[in-house]
Amino acid sequence: MKRITAILAALLLLFAVATYANPIEARGPPDLQRRIFVHFAKPDNPGKGGGGEDDGFYKLIRGGIKWPSDKLPVPLEVNPSNPSGLTEDEVLGAIGISAEEWDDGDYSLSIGGTWDGVTPDLFDDVIATTDKGYDELAWTSDGLDGADTLVWGNYPTEGVIAVTILGYNPATKEIVEFDVVFDTDYGWSTTEESGKMDLQNIATHELGHGVGLDDVTQDKASEETMYAYSTFGEIKKRDLYLGDQEGITRLYD
Repeated sequence: MKRITAILAALLLLFAVATYANPIEARGPPDLQRRIFVHFAKPDNPGKGGGGEDDGFYKLIRGGIKWPSDKLPVPLEVNPSNPSGLTEDEVLGAIGISAEEWDDGDYSLSIGGTWDGVTPDLFDDVIATTDKGYDELAWTSDGLDGADTLVWGNYPTEGVIAVTILGYNPATKEIVEFDVVFDTDYGWSTTEESGKMDLQNIATHELGHGVGLDDVTQDKASEETMYAYSTFGEIKKRDLYLGDQEGITRLYD
């Protein structure tokens, strides 16, 4: 009888510990997760696809991950070395305008648009330069270094214009970092050259991933900056379209 009583007492003690222990604290903070967005050249038949919310043709990443307000504006760093001979000023200028488009719609306003951006500044006005290269980006969790870096590099899959690597905390739904690669398989331009990819056009799309917007792929969304495909000489992604504006406003206003 004494042995049975002792066993019961031990079981009750274990039950009490299990009941009052905090399982979240016991496990520790969740691991950061990564998602890689691959931006393809538009195929002949891209398919009807899906994505988008309501009628605005936008899609939030994982239902609404975003930068926390205390981490805004996001600082960018760029390695301006590129395969097309663009100068550092040309590279930083194009990427700077792309960032401003998400902040306050400068390009939209310059061509007669009416959208004037979101309330917080999403990107820092000052863009730093870096010598960091393709292999130093966040391809693995160990590569998450807290910097938001844009570089050129040779992505191994054919037909890929650019890639964005996004790091986020799935528990808090907060973005912690993103990196961008512009593929060296293509020629690049800042002056609407046919046969080349327009840097401002592609950078605006990739920065959209960096602040929380997913790709949309349905045919009717082809005017959106976050439309999943691009072509040589395309510049319409420089200017946010209705769904892009609606999506970013939903996240940050």
